[in-house]
Parts: sequence; structure tokens; C-alpha cells
Amino acid sequence: MSTPSPFSTILSVARPSRGSALLRLPSLSICSNCLRTLSAPGQQQTRGKKTLPKAIGVKVRLLKDIPGYGPKGSIMMIARGRMRTIWYQRREAEYLTPELQKQLGKFTIVERDPGFKPIVVEKKKVEAPTVIAESLLTNEETVITLSSVLPPYIRFYRSTTNPNTDALHGSVTASDVANAIKMIAGASKHHLGNRIVINSENITFAKQPEADRVKQLGEYDIEITFKGEQVIKRNVVVLREEVTLPGAGGFNAGANPSAGSIFGVPRQEL
Repeated sequence: MSTPSPFSTILSVARPSRGSALLRLPSLSICSNCLRTLSAPGQQQTRGKKTLPKAIGVKVRLLKDIPGYGPKGSIMMIARGRMRTIWYQRREAEYLTPELQKQLGKFTIVERDPGFKPIVVEKKKVEAPTVIAESLLTNEETVITLSSVLPPYIRFYRSTTNPNTDALHGSVTASDVANAIKMIAGASKHHLGNRIVINSENITFAKQPEADRVKQLGEYDIEITFKGEQVIKRNVVVLREEVTLPGAGGFNAGANPSAGSIFGVPRQEL
């Protein structure tokens, strides 16, 4: 076995190995503050839409009960878009302006109440009294009723064009007579008097140039007809209206049929 060369021995002693040189490196000194800084997680900038803080909105006062938000008068923060495009347009809320804040004085901003539901007070339905519709009288019943309640003649007082003529201002028409008959029947004590239905088509001035009207003073025969029934005949007397008496207007259907009925203003008896 050969002995090592003195020269190689000297090199091994003079030149230490790489591993041993690393072991002899001086140690690093790190303070506790730096260590905590290095160990803390890095600050990350948040840019995600869902993680951004929500917009605060605007202060509003509810003018109505709004389901899912709150009762009328509540003051809350609401998104600007909802207030501008929905609530303000519908007049469901108003902006809490500085002027309004001064009027209110102290107020409290409340949170939205998702479970809020307005209390709906049901109005009691008032049932209308049942009205039993009375059937119309038959033509036979109408004729029988009118025959018993109408006086022999019906008087009308009308003004003339001048005191020396019989020509009327206007005329007495079949419609005037029909209305007078309904008033007489309604004022009577007959139980069917208020159910009489009659119009100008049921009235005819007999033996006159115009069957539906007269234009002069005088006495005229009228015929009251209903289909299929006997004709009722009465007289219409048109008298001069000379002096207006207070309270004398209207008609008078007396208990005595011979007294007749008065329509218009009677002349003053001298």
C-alpha cells in the first residue's frame, strides 16, 4: 500500500472542502419586527364586483306602506336607481331634503324590513236592501186605474199672445197631458197610482188639426188609448192665465172628481 504524497496532503489541509466551508458561514441576525413583517400575509387589492362595498344610496321617507321595506313615514337609505325610477315616479317616497330634515327635527334612519307586509283592513260590504222590482201594470190594469182616478176634465192655465186673443204663447201638448195624468194618478189614493206608465203616444186630441197639441184657449176632447183596451175619454180645458197668484202654481187633484185638476196658474176671480 502506497503512502500519500506529501504534496497532496498539504493541499487537502490547505483547501478545505466545500461543505465544511458552508458550515463555517457567519449566522444572520433578524429582529422580531422584521420577522413578523415577513411572516404576515401580503395585502391583496380587491377588485371583484361582488366583494366591493355597496353604494350607500340616498335618504328617503316613505309616503306609503311598501311591502318588504317598511311602513309609511319610515326614513331609510335606499338605492338611488330604485328611488329615481320607481318610488319617486309612483309617489311612494320623497327625498329627505335639507328643508324636510329641518321640518322633521330629530329622526331615526331605520333598516329595511324584508318581512314587512301592510295591514289591509277589509271594508265591510254593505249589502244594499233588496228591491223587489214591481212588474209593470198590464194595459187592462192601467185602464181600470185611470178610469177610477182621472176627473172628467183637466184644466191648464196658459198665457196668450195678447189679452184680446185666444192664441197661446206656445201650446198644450199630448206630452203635457200625459205628465198631468201621471201626477194625478200618483197623488191619488189608489194603490196602483204610482205605477202608471203613460206617454204622449197614448194621448190624442180628438177632432183637431193637430192630434198632439192645441194652440188656443178652449175645451178639447182627448182620448187615452192602450192597445187592446177600451178608450178612456176625458176633457182638457185651456184657460187664460191673467194674474199670477203667489203659491197657486202646480196642480190640485181633489177628492171630488168634479173639481178637476189645475195645471198652471189660475186666473184671478174678480
